Amino acid sequence: MDDNAVSVEQALNSGDVRELLKVWEDFNRGETWREISATGSDQAREAAAQFLAQVSEVAALEGLRANAKAVEQLTGRRWYVMKIRREGGATWAQIGEALGITKQAAHDFYRRKIEKQEKYLSDLHDAATARAVLED
Repeated sequence: MDDNAVSVEQALNSGDVRELLKVWEDFNRGETWREISATGSDQAREAAAQFLAQVSEVAALEGLRANAKAVEQLTGRRWYVMKIRREGGATWAQIGEALGITKQAAHDFYRRKIEKQEKYLSDLHDAATARAVLED
């Protein structure tokens, strides 16, 4: 396994969202430059070859795994920012709008996350504080 494969695998195993996003971006940049290399002018193909020589090679399935893990982490942390905004006075409609969903969907997402935390992390979770922001 080469150094690049090790670093991609390490990023996928680390769970660090920045590293996961880097793998995803490396995959996308690589795909863009490979397309340019296949269809562009001589000058574009030369630029693509230079870029591809420097970028990490990421397979499509590795890119998808990194994307899925990053999305899972970011979505999992969403409830906390929602709580902060509610405590700061934001309405469920404003939170829903920021997320591109309805106020009811935002409220339901938050409620489900709190219920899950109460079930699986009850000793680490302040249910009263988390639930206080559910009310309008």
